Amino acid sequence: MSAQPAYQAPASAPKTADFMSMVYSEADYLAFDEAAEGRWEFMDGRIIPVGAPELANQLDPALRAGATPNHYRLSRTLAGLFYNRLRASCEAYTSDARTYTPVSTTYSYPDLVAVCGPPEYHAPKATLPSLTNPMLIVEIVSASTGNYDRSGKFLRYLSIESLQHYLLVDSRQMQVELYTRLPAGTWEYWHGSAPADVIDLKSVGCQLTLGELYAQIDFDDPAAAI
Repeated sequence: MSAQPAYQAPASAPKTADFMSMVYSEADYLAFDEAAEGRWEFMDGRIIPVGAPELANQLDPALRAGATPNHYRLSRTLAGLFYNRLRASCEAYTSDARTYTPVSTTYSYPDLVAVCGPPEYHAPKATLPSLTNPMLIVEIVSASTGNYDRSGKFLRYLSIESLQHYLLVDSRQMQVELYTRLPAGTWEYWHGSAPADVIDLKSVGCQLTLGELYAQIDFDDPAAAI
């Protein structure tokens, strides 16, 4: 594998700590994300490290934002359940799959996405092509990302024509929130918080209970509150 070129900050990069006022271009973001060691998202001209929205525009190419043990467990469990239960024409991708939202020129790395049929990409010949046709997007929520996942990201995901389900999974307590697109184009909201509650992902042919999803989760782990 050839080495990535060292990232060169754009001439317009802030010289002070006033990071949030900086607006980057799409080209600035793509150059940075492809050279950085970690994963970064792009929204409203801000370059945001995955899992750490509070560090927006603090461009350190060596930064790798971490996640809690429960986050990793939930991601692993979901990937396994989806592998066994998604409709045969569907495939799940983990958090390394970058997704593109054309209406708002947003790039994100959801915790999991599912695509039914052939995947479609924005700039398919790019070094890191970005998915444009997810049918399901899953975000695992923590204290630091909850508002970002519920508002900033969701309002943009709504504009993805292929999207049928947006699932928020809480890593601190047994609670999920599911938004499902209805035939009229509106969105139906459902939440569950009991082991027997069933998450019904009709469009990808998959059902799972909260008991199955949270089977490996230890809510007494101090890291679960992060």
